[in-house]
Amino acid sequence: MTGPVKVGFGPAENMPGMAVEYMSFGPEGQAVPPPFKGSRFLVPPGATSEPDEHAVAEIWLVRSGTGTVLSAGSRTHIGPGDALYYPPWVPHQVTSTGEDPLEVFSLWWTPQPQ
Repeated sequence: MTGPVKVGFGPAENMPGMAVEYMSFGPEGQAVPPPFKGSRFLVPPGATSEPDEHAVAEIWLVRSGTGTVLSAGSRTHIGPGDALYYPPWVPHQVTSTGEDPLEVFSLWWTPQPQ
C-alpha cells in the first residue's frame, strides 16, 4: 500500500472564455492512476466558456467567484462551495458574473455499465 500522491496542475491552456490546467498524478509508475481525470479552470469576470457536451460524466467543485451555468435549458447560479454533476451528453456552459475570476475544479470519468 502506498501513501497519497500529490496532484499537480499543468501549464494553463487558453480556451475560449477560460484558462484550463489539467491534473497530473506524479511520475509514471509512482502510483496506480485514478479512474478519473481532472482539471482546474478559471473564467475571467464577464467571460463565457464555449458550450461543452461529452460522453463522460463530470463533477464541478466551485472554489471561488460567482457565475451562472446554462445546462439543458436551465440556468443555475453558482458560487464557492457549490458542486454540480453533469451526466454524459448533457450540454453545459458557464459565465463568470462576479468581479473576480470564477475558479472551478472539474473531475470526469467514463461511467461503468450497471
